[in-house]
Amino acid sequence: MKLLPLLNNILNENFRLELTPEEKRGKAKYVGRNVTWYGFPNNMIVINKDDVHGMWGNVYDSDKLAQVVDMITDYDARDVDTVELECSYGLGGVTTLTDIVEEQQSNYSGNFTTDYDGKDDPATTGSDELDKYLGVEYMDELDFISDWVSEPDMVKFFDDNRTSIARGTQTVESLTKAFKALSPDNEEYEALKEFLQLEVALKDAQDNNKGDFNKFTVQLRDGHHRVMGAIEAGEEYVCLNLVDEDIKKYKGRYQLVN
Repeated sequence: MKLLPLLNNILNENFRLELTPEEKRGKAKYVGRNVTWYGFPNNMIVINKDDVHGMWGNVYDSDKLAQVVDMITDYDARDVDTVELECSYGLGGVTTLTDIVEEQQSNYSGNFTTDYDGKDDPATTGSDELDKYLGVEYMDELDFISDWVSEPDMVKFFDDNRTSIARGTQTVESLTKAFKALSPDNEEYEALKEFLQLEVALKDAQDNNKGDFNKFTVQLRDGHHRVMGAIEAGEEYVCLNLVDEDIKKYKGRYQLVN
């Protein structure tokens, strides 16, 4: 039995195969692969599926999500070229060092899939080595610390100063001077060299927008089933209405649909 002929009766009005003329009047329009999106002309943006994620704690109705996916993918059960959807709205943001640290630590602790709704992978520095450096909870989980450093005050030094160069609170010179005051031996100096190399590489990744540094993303605030259903159905790009303050704040970082 075909599911789609029943959709107009069991889904809310935003999930009908076609919107009414009144719903489309005055709206901006974007035609995707199998979805045509309608949104507010001064707020509607198009964004890659990898750059949008759900609001933490949002509860999905699996049946409703499956119905949206079927509506978009079951060509035999519809008589329109594309399904028409009204845009959800969302909040913009830019990926910072803090975001990457938090997501990598969540990933290494095994909690990422539950901590970050709608995201397949944690934000990255663009380097597996740096991601691990940020992701481990304590520095002595790293080989160059566990192999060469045993004094608790030195381990604490590394823990306390991780990301300090990228955050601008320390320099190579200031860290070296502070470490010398701890009277390190040769192996501990080797650990410092490894540490400083990672710190400098992290600052370089941040300064040069490597990985996800300074990447523009959007968090959905409503309409999760529409957007996530479209993505699951194969849409590479989706649309949403970005709130007014973020339209101004992040101008130049998004593609507006007119």
